[in-house]
Parts: sequence; structure tokens; C-alpha cells
Amino acid sequence: MGKVYGIDLGTTYSVIATLDENGTPQVIDNNYDSIPLLASAVYFQEGGAPVVGKEAKNQAEIDPNRVVQYVKREIGKPDAQIREFDGVKYDPVTISSLILKRMKEYVEEQEGGEVKDVVITCPAYFGIKERDATRDAGAIAGLNVLNIINEPTAAALNYCCREFKENRKIMVYDLGGGTFDVTLFNFSVDENGKASIDVLKTGGNDRLGGIDWDDRLFGYISELYTNEHGLSQSDMDGELRQKIRNQVEDVKKSLSGIASKSFSIHYSGDSTRLEVTREKFEELTKDLVEQTMDFVRNLLTSAAISANDVDVVLLVGGSTKMPMIKTAVENLFPGKVRVEQPDLAVAKGAALAAAVEWNERLLAFIEQKESSNNESPIADIIDETITKEEAKKLMLNVPQVISGENAINDILTRSFGPAVFTDKGYMIDNLLFLGDSSPSESSQTYGTMSENQRVVELYIFENVCEDRINKYVTPCLDENDKEQYTDPLLKVNSLGKVSMELPPNTPKNSPIEVTFQCGAFGLKVIARNPATGESVDAVIISEGKKTQEEIDEAKKRFAAIRTSGQI
Repeated sequence: MGKVYGIDLGTTYSVIATLDENGTPQVIDNNYDSIPLLASAVYFQEGGAPVVGKEAKNQAEIDPNRVVQYVKREIGKPDAQIREFDGVKYDPVTISSLILKRMKEYVEEQEGGEVKDVVITCPAYFGIKERDATRDAGAIAGLNVLNIINEPTAAALNYCCREFKENRKIMVYDLGGGTFDVTLFNFSVDENGKASIDVLKTGGNDRLGGIDWDDRLFGYISELYTNEHGLSQSDMDGELRQKIRNQVEDVKKSLSGIASKSFSIHYSGDSTRLEVTREKFEELTKDLVEQTMDFVRNLLTSAAISANDVDVVLLVGGSTKMPMIKTAVENLFPGKVRVEQPDLAVAKGAALAAAVEWNERLLAFIEQKESSNNESPIADIIDETITKEEAKKLMLNVPQVISGENAINDILTRSFGPAVFTDKGYMIDNLLFLGDSSPSESSQTYGTMSENQRVVELYIFENVCEDRINKYVTPCLDENDKEQYTDPLLKVNSLGKVSMELPPNTPKNSPIEVTFQCGAFGLKVIARNPATGESVDAVIISEGKKTQEEIDEAKKRFAAIRTSGQI
């Protein structure tokens, strides 16, 4: 029996897990750093292998131009930074692939065997571009990415497999190192003991997380130090900044258990004793906590329920260890808050999801063998020449409660549609909406613009508009393909286009049927001409997504690189 893995690719720390023979998820420790986690930091040391983990993080202020952290906040974003080290350029995708590669390598060294088939998690509020970029990072690291699933969904899956035998309405409050999500679920169990986890609503901010609390604490400790020595912030060099930065995480963690923390900063032959109280820390970050609670209240409103309707609130993500978080959530949901393995729950849930995905593909393969269908949907995970009996032996042991079909039912976290000419002008006509079940499909018929039109070009967009009545949204590109202003709250992104040739003498207003499909594979758009029966379809390759040639080239280059956990 082989293994599949779940990976929580985090902003500050990453985790990898798999299932044991009993179907129980187990995190694989990072023995190099003597913790279950891998710091998501890469140090491009001159003349040596990239260092990933704790040692890389410790170099952040000493050699800041060669350390990359928090790259998850940039992945798939149009403002992502391209960095160059020793003549080689790295973008957030390739830097993320080094983090994934480091986990792959240390697990193979410690456990034996090959780490290949994985499910990687991402914030629920990631769009198509961010998900595509995450999948590309996995491919470049030499992984076969079975699926990209939402972090709160993974956490709920891990918890529900262990805790519940009856219906519950569950909210997951997920505050990680760099991102925040809040998601509402229905958990139900049928008469046969089979579970269904249905996502109802989700919200969040993929640029709000624990590092924002760290930055506030870093600023305050720096102020204490400079005031003590009569310095200005500009007087602080890299060594001093790193010594203060090294204290931040320890102080933050300590304040989760004690009311105040005293510590010393040793610099330039001097030792300075400072103290930070929990009360002051909470005062400095009160507005950040309130931002997260605004998302919680807005989600309840959009779901048309009250806090009383929620049975359990799970706190997930390492940043939920701060007492101020539990206090704020408890105030809204008294007696309902559970701390759910903050650092590990997402990776464990991803391992469960990976096993479920693996088994579903095997079952599809076996069914095709039995029906003598030669097409195989899973040639990427097994040798398609094996017999169905051999395939059955590859089935993984998963908890009985999620072993049936439709155990995990997620939703879309973006709306999608083509830009078309309407009575309001050139507008996005959303066909799929945020909150629709995933996978989803929807069709609409449009008319050609002119007589003898030879080409139909469908420009594809994503956004977060949920209004199905007044559904038209201004695209970020006008009809001449020029950038234009859109409401930033709607998060409008251009994803690409689909082109379709038309036969000569096509009359004006000839119907063109457009279908949007979205699921684990991404977004697929199909345009069909009913008059001829011809159609074109394409999985939308988002702008900035790497081509297969670029992925293969990077994969080959990175295969020759051995990452390290030590300098």
C-alpha cells in the first residue's frame, strides 16, 4: 500500500502529514529543526544550496537581501516581486516550490519511500490565479498535486472525523501566519453513519495574519530599545533588527501563558533588559482582532443566521493561540469555542482529503476496467495497465465516516463570467457565483455583434459579486483591452480568453452558447455554435500562470538542487 500526503503550505510555517495504517492522520516531524513544522523561509546563501526552515528565518535581518519570507502573500498576485540571486531569477511560485521540495526531501530521508501524490491547502479566499500558482509550485517541486483544497475545509474534515456522530453547524475561524479565513459548515451524518461536510459560506482576507501582530510587536520593542538608548529607528542596523526580531516570536508565545515577559537584548557589548505586558500587546493589536470579527459578523449576516445557530466554533491556525483571539470569539459564541490543533489540523485534514481523492480515482479506474472502457482518468497516479484486482489492493484505509461519496462538498469562493455587451455597456455577466457548490456548471446564450462576424472572443473574469439580480460587474479591461477602474471590494481579475472562429456569412445575433464549469481542475469555458455544432473549450490559464514548458524547465532545473536545513 502506497502513501499520499497532505501539505499545509503556510505563510510562516508549513506542515506535511500522511495517514497511518489505521487511517489516522499523522504529522511528519521536521527532525532538522526538532519540531513538527517547517518555517516557510528560504535563505539563498551565496555559493551554497538554498536553506529552508528555521536557519533561513534566523538570517532574515542579518542578511535580509538573501532571505525570502511570507511569499504566500505574493503567490499568484499581480504585484508579486521577482527576486534574483546569483544570476538566477525566482518568483513566488519557484520560491514556494523550494519550501515544498524541502518537505519532500526531509520526509523521504526520514521515512523512506517517495513523496509524490499530495493535496495542498490554500486559503478559502484564494482565487484562480493563486490556486493555479500553488499547483504550479507543487509540480515544480516534483509532486503530483491531486487537488488544492481550502484550509478551513481541511481543518473541519480532521475535526469531524474524530469528534462528531450527529448533525452540527460548525464555524471555522482560521488565523494563520499571513492569512485569515472564516467558514461556515453543515456537518451531517446519515442513518448508515456516513458523513457529509457541506460548506455554506466563507469569507476572509488573504493578507491578514499573525505576521501583522508580529510587526506591531517588533515596532513596539524597537521603540522601547531606541528610547532606552536615545537612538532613532534609522540608527538600527541589520544585526540589531535581527536580535529584536528573534525576540518577537518568543515574546508573543510567552504572552499567551503569562501576563508579562521580560527579556534581554545583547548587542554591541551591551545587555538591555526590556519588558512587554500582555495588556500592552493586546492594546497594540486590538484593531487587528476587530478586523477578523467583522468578517465573522458579516458571514453570519450573509448566511442569515445568528451566533446562537452555530453549534461549535473551531479555532485553527497558529495565531489563534493568542488569548485575545479566543476571548473575542468567546464573547460572540460563549461556551462554543474549541481549540482545534491550531498548527496541525489543516495538514491532517489535507492528508484525509488526499486519501479520499486517491480512493475515488481508484474506484473510477476499477469501474472503467469492469466496463471495458480504455480511457483512464487516473493515469497520473498508477500504471493504467494493472488489473482491477491489483488496483483494489491500492485502496487506502480512511475513517469509515468519510468513506462514502460526497463526503466533502465545497463551494466556489469567486464568481466567474464573460464580458459581453449589455444594455449597461460592456460588462461581466456572471454565470457562476461565489457560494455555488463546487464543482458547478452554468450556461448562457449570447448573440454575435455584427453581420459576417468571423471570430468570437470571450474575455473571462473572476470577482466576488454575489448579487444574482443586479449581476453585471464592470470588467478591469474595457472592450479595447485597456485597463480601467473597478470597485476594489469586488476583487475583479482578468483570467484570460477563449476564441472561436465562425463560418462565413454568419448573421448578426446568431446564437453562441457559453458554458462555464469550475471545480478541482480549475475553470473551464466552452463556446458552442448551435448552427454548426462546432465548439471550442479550454481550461482557463490565468494570466501569469506558467506554461507546461516553463514548468518542465523549472522542474528539471530544481531536480538538480538539493535544499538544506542548515547553513
